[in-house]
Amino acid sequence: MLSVTFGILAGCCLLYFGVIALYSGLETSAIWIWLVLALVFFLLSRGFCFYQKNREKVPLWLPVSVITLLITGVVIFLILQGLIFGGMMRPAPAYLDYLIVLGARVREDDISLALKSRLDKAIRFLEEHPETTLVLSGGQGEGEPCTEAMAMAEYLRYNGVEPERMLLETYSTNTTENMICSKALIDDQRRKAREEEERRQIHRNKQRMEMDRFLMELEPLRVRSWPGAGPGLGTSRLPEEQNQGLPSGESEEILPDKPLQIGVLTSNFHLYRALQIGKKNGFDQLYGVAASSDPVLFVHYCVRESLAILKDKFMGNM
Repeated sequence: MLSVTFGILAGCCLLYFGVIALYSGLETSAIWIWLVLALVFFLLSRGFCFYQKNREKVPLWLPVSVITLLITGVVIFLILQGLIFGGMMRPAPAYLDYLIVLGARVREDDISLALKSRLDKAIRFLEEHPETTLVLSGGQGEGEPCTEAMAMAEYLRYNGVEPERMLLETYSTNTTENMICSKALIDDQRRKAREEEERRQIHRNKQRMEMDRFLMELEPLRVRSWPGAGPGLGTSRLPEEQNQGLPSGESEEILPDKPLQIGVLTSNFHLYRALQIGKKNGFDQLYGVAASSDPVLFVHYCVRESLAILKDKFMGNM
């Protein structure tokens, strides 16, 4: 029974490899996974078939070890898939200050379908959340004609998104760098905005102090011009000037920044890993916005993402 099951799985993997190759080409990222799986399942099928016919020749520890490894692998795979699908089902945030849009492959003549799906989702999000600023994150990979951030900005401008609603991060080449560089860009933009507000506040305070000094110098002339002004009126102000503005020399305080609401937009299968990497690299609170992915390649993406999660976990990226 096991030999037949593994034989069917090997055939399904080989068939799906052919579907991917015809649908999106042999250059599809990690397409080799399905050839490897087909080979593994074929060897397992032949191995269990041999064991069923030659039980006395095979030591018991060998099939027990193989079955144990298989069960462990299936359990780990199911847990990873649970995390991936759990990330897809996160509720959309009600408000965001910034939304980081992760890049995807850019071709010579067009953007990829995955990137188009993310950008279309970003456009819909901006229509519902006019207060949000996009952070377009993606550098220039091998074979790409420009940075992913520049390609994203061009697509968004063509579809009516104002340039002032976009920040471009053009250095990152993977998800970890996406999150690190995007955080640095947001922090730098907030610092510049803070410094500009402080400069404006200092200018306003200076103008107020000069106005107060001018009014104080003007008061004796006004007092002398009032009929019946007595000795005790030399320091009084006109009624309309009383309690106007702050006392001379006192500055308005600049309130501290409120906690930022930041989200990350990426393909649905990728959302869990992106959020975990972001939290590992300095984002205290991060919200997810999922874009749809290609239904034909969805299974491939989920399997590939499982390997990526394990890799980033072992490398300490999440």
